[in-house]
Amino acid sequence: MPASFPPIDPATIAALNAGDERALESIYRAHHAALLERALERLKDESAAAPRLIVATMRELWGERAEFRTSADIEAFLNEEIRNRADAVRARMAAVHRLEKSEGVTTGEHAAPTADGIWAEIAAALHKPVADPETAARARREHAKHDAAGHIAGVVHERSIKGPLLLGTLGLIVLAAAVYFINRASRETVVTEMLATAATEPIMTRSGQLGSVDLPDSSLARLGAESRLVVIARFGRKYRTLAVDGAAAFTVEPGNEVPFEARVGDIAVTSTGGAFSVRDYEDEPARMVRAVQGEVTVRTPGGTRTLGEGQSLAIPRGQSEPRDATAEEAERAFSWADGRLVLRDVSVAEAAQQFRRWYGMDVAVPDSAVAARRLTLDVPLETSQSAIDAVEAGAKVKFQWEDNKMVFRDAATAARSARRR
Repeated sequence: MPASFPPIDPATIAALNAGDERALESIYRAHHAALLERALERLKDESAAAPRLIVATMRELWGERAEFRTSADIEAFLNEEIRNRADAVRARMAAVHRLEKSEGVTTGEHAAPTADGIWAEIAAALHKPVADPETAARARREHAKHDAAGHIAGVVHERSIKGPLLLGTLGLIVLAAAVYFINRASRETVVTEMLATAATEPIMTRSGQLGSVDLPDSSLARLGAESRLVVIARFGRKYRTLAVDGAAAFTVEPGNEVPFEARVGDIAVTSTGGAFSVRDYEDEPARMVRAVQGEVTVRTPGGTRTLGEGQSLAIPRGQSEPRDATAEEAERAFSWADGRLVLRDVSVAEAAQQFRRWYGMDVAVPDSAVAARRLTLDVPLETSQSAIDAVEAGAKVKFQWEDNKMVFRDAATAARSARRR
């Protein structure tokens, strides 16, 4: 039976807000079993990393302690932190295992984590000195600058020795063409590597959270829920590239000789000025691009397309060939940028999934017949109550709390149960 998440009383939350470490310890110990179970579930075969994951999650909870008002807020935060951090932990551990295999290293058995042991690590982490953020950022920027410059110099040097071998006019033409394509290829390589080892921390939003960022070139980026933005070092000068996971809308400042480029996986969207939006969630069937103002160029492994104002493109996941998006696809994908959640002819189960992303609400639908009911909604993102009302009216369900969990039940069944009580 899955471990439950006991509700946290208001007094403990108030003490946490005030900076009482005893409140944090109380929350951790009361939820040790649930946290461990969820960490192990997310880590899959990397169970040895569970204590480290929990420590990092609880330290992050402590760092944002002033923001929480309810037990549901804290539970949603912990679930989201474990989910996001587990992916990164598994990626790092995969690299470690490759090294261990190449070096012939084997690891022994790990002792089962205990609440006392993990709390001791949490307490130590809370008091660990934190490096000055400006100094750390400056060091990362210098390191990235040195690595990028070295890489560029190496690429140019390796190819420059071909010059003396090319003679005559034809040779000079070939050389000029080669230099052009080499410089272009090396730039692509450098940009890709710089994004992978970005000197700045990624900008992230959580479930139910929207965000906006003023970029160094005076452009504006807005992020949808559960999104991640990585901005390349020295953005706005030599490079003007960033990478997006999730949903983002950009207003691009014109007048820069370097085009603005948003990477969405292996897709590149470029603009010289105007506005466009992109969307790429792993659980959705296609990646989406929309030109809002001005033209954008979309480069995919299957070719290049130019979108005029108001046009949208869909790139089915796992395919390289793009296609024109339908009006319904575009509306659903980009309504968030207008502050709305639009879902047309979806199941209650799918609507509940979208509640998690856009409102930060985990709503269960225990009855499969209720989960399959269809509905349409067009509601503002600023309040979850409008969305709840729309689902209740559209699918004849009732939103309620059961054992401290949010659920959608058949409205008639819920009414009969209420009368019996």
